[in-house]
Amino acid sequence: MTTNMAERSRTAETGHAVGSDDIIAGNVSKYTVLPVGYCGLPKKGHLIFDACFESGNLGRVDHITEFEYDLFIRPDTCNPRFRVWFNFTVENVKESQRVIFNVVNFSKTKSLYRDGMAPMVKSTSRPKWQRIPSKNVYYYRCPDHRKNYVMSFAFCFDREDDTYQFAYCYPYTYTRLQHYLDNLQRRNMDYFRRESLGLSVQKRQLDLLTITSPEDKTDLENSVMQKKIKIPKLSLNHVEEAGEVTDYGEEDVELRHSKRQDGRKQSEGTHKSIEAVVARLEKQNGMSLSNTSSPEEAFMESSEGMNNMDDAVVPRILYEELLRSYQQQQEEMRHIQQELERTRRQLVQQAKKLKEYGALVSEMKELRDLNRRLQDVLLLRLGSGPAIELEKVKPEPIEPEPEVQKTFSEEANTSTYYPAPVPVMDKYILENGKVHLGSGIWVDEEKWHQLQVTQGDSKYTKNLAVMIWGTDVLKNRSVTGVATKKKKDAVPKPPLSPHKLSIVRECLYDRIAQETVDETEIAQRLSKVNKYICEKIMDINKSCKNEERRESAKYNLQ
Repeated sequence: MTTNMAERSRTAETGHAVGSDDIIAGNVSKYTVLPVGYCGLPKKGHLIFDACFESGNLGRVDHITEFEYDLFIRPDTCNPRFRVWFNFTVENVKESQRVIFNVVNFSKTKSLYRDGMAPMVKSTSRPKWQRIPSKNVYYYRCPDHRKNYVMSFAFCFDREDDTYQFAYCYPYTYTRLQHYLDNLQRRNMDYFRRESLGLSVQKRQLDLLTITSPEDKTDLENSVMQKKIKIPKLSLNHVEEAGEVTDYGEEDVELRHSKRQDGRKQSEGTHKSIEAVVARLEKQNGMSLSNTSSPEEAFMESSEGMNNMDDAVVPRILYEELLRSYQQQQEEMRHIQQELERTRRQLVQQAKKLKEYGALVSEMKELRDLNRRLQDVLLLRLGSGPAIELEKVKPEPIEPEPEVQKTFSEEANTSTYYPAPVPVMDKYILENGKVHLGSGIWVDEEKWHQLQVTQGDSKYTKNLAVMIWGTDVLKNRSVTGVATKKKKDAVPKPPLSPHKLSIVRECLYDRIAQETVDETEIAQRLSKVNKYICEKIMDINKSCKNEERRESAKYNLQ
């Protein structure tokens, strides 16, 4: 056990340089992931992974950064190419610690994670399973991991003493199933029967359950036995072997010779045609076969009637007519089967083309979505890095900026783990009559509640900008910091804080997300944030100029 832990520690220190899931031997057991180059006892925040329990699956963990881990899952039993299920626990967490878990060796190309499904999570203090918010889950193909599909999800630990458990979906263990079946068997219900088919590869019992009404059990067994009995087909050879002597005439001998020459298919058709001839002759002569006990007896009686007939040419003519119609029908059936086969091949080709087209459309949609999210993250990071340093150089006092590390944590922040879904109004922190919007920005609680009932994106954005910056700051600033091209002697004004602009976008995004889930509509409405703020700055400057004109006019009158 010590040697195994040492090997895993060396694997974690090398990071993802190994880059292969071939070395996965078993589930991790109380495995502590340490940063590269760290020596000493684990501290709070050095995560401990464990999957050594029933239905657990996690074969390897690689430490990428302080906030990111690569997870490798083990394949199914007797199916090394199928890797989907995962179930593991995480402990020794730190409060407000944010992480990103990447399950890097999925085998499925299509998954419900693309359509809004999310992994399950629970903890010791909140034992009820619930889903991680779908906006924090990403499913994509990664070239760094053999072009395998990767499922990444972000999470924030909120209690240090809790042990968190993550799973692909709701786990249902083999032990739980056996307990349930044992409970049903102990009830001795008439309509329930449990039998053992055998053992699995891992020596586990395979159960066969029969659920039906008590009076149907005997009928069910009889129907099963009847399906296994092979009933012989009606044939002339069976009549001959029975030892019944029939005096065939010359015409009947010719019929039998012609049947042997035409082959097996014509023989089967001949049996049917002879039965049709018998029925026709019965209709003509007024014969009745109601007292016969079997088709063989009916055929024997009809053949005796044929021997007693004076004109034996009629059955021959009828037989040839029926034979010709049968051959024509066989030919038509052959043509129809050929046409069906040709149509089937065309449909298969069309289905393949539609499948390829659907895959291309889904990949294009996924790439566009990933590109948009990457642009948002890049803008947030660029806004919280160098731009903050530039604002610190400005002589004009602005609200105190947060530290770079705290800003990065806010950008990497996803959704804190709550015991129930939290609405947008309760997402932000309330303290002493103030609302914390993020990155150290606080606004008045009463004004914030008034803002939530504002109608229209334009009015909402303008009022939020006034709450964050104030009119005195907005009138001396611009959104981009570039001078307008309408005036030749225009002087560029200092730009607004990028991280505060990102807060405005996030607030507007939360508001829009409550109204629609269409990503295109959300992106289109978010793209107008700068335009709304520019209009607000122009309105403030216009009102200031009008106020100056009124003051000057009043002064002149005095």
